[in-house]
Amino acid sequence: MFDIPEVMRMAQGMARHAAARQVVIAENIAQSDIPGYRARDLPEFGKVHAQARPMSATRPGHLGAGAQHQTLSAVIDRTAPARAPNGNTVSLEREMVRTAQNRQSHDMALAVYSSARGILRTALGR
Repeated sequence: MFDIPEVMRMAQGMARHAAARQVVIAENIAQSDIPGYRARDLPEFGKVHAQARPMSATRPGHLGAGAQHQTLSAVIDRTAPARAPNGNTVSLEREMVRTAQNRQSHDMALAVYSSARGILRTALGR
C-alpha cells in the first residue's frame, strides 16, 4: 500500500548509476599515467535497469521482490582508443566528455524524482 512508485525507484536507480559511474570515471582519470592500465566503464543504465526489474512484483516475495538491487561492476571499456606507447587506454578528453554526460544523467534523475514528488504532493492535496 505504501510502496514507492516505480518512476521514483527508477529515478533513484538512475542517480545511483550516475554516482557509481562517476567513481569509475574518477578512477580512470587517477590511473591515466599508470602503464598498462585499461580504461573501464559501466554498462548503460537502460540495460542495467531492464535486467534488475524485468517484471513488477504484486506482493512481497513474488518474483523475488525482496531481493537487493544488483551491485554495479565496471568492465574494461572495449571502445577505448588505441593504447598509448605505455599500454594505457585512458583518454582524458574522453573521460571529460563522459563526466559531462554523466552529470546530465544525474540531473535528469533528480528532475524526474522532483517531478514525481510534486505530482504525488498535488494528488495528496498538499
